[in-house]
Amino acid sequence: MRILVAVVAVGAACSKPQPPVQPGPPIAADPPVELRGFVEECDALGTALAAWQDCPNLEREDREDLKNWVDRAEKDFAAGRKASPAANAQGVLAMNCFRARKSVEAATQRCLAGPRPKDAW
Repeated sequence: MRILVAVVAVGAACSKPQPPVQPGPPIAADPPVELRGFVEECDALGTALAAWQDCPNLEREDREDLKNWVDRAEKDFAAGRKASPAANAQGVLAMNCFRARKSVEAATQRCLAGPRPKDAW
């Protein structure tokens, strides 16, 4: 009998609806970024990719992949300069290269911190 009462009491406690969760404070937007021209931003991305490629903790396969990325980036940037995109397109290109550079810099810092854990990926 006690077990039945305990099961009913637990079941009744678990079936009580939870109160709604209140939303947290809004997340502030990123501060505005001072972009250089698309040529400068994309050149900085190429430099960042080369720095990542030089990380002593990279595995052989990663180093080969990065070499291909650097080669492809150089070709794409050369084509972009030759095409002389419109001003608004240049702004978009500059922002994309800026964001990619920030990601590559973070990956480089992670790489410099030590070898990738064996259970990762």
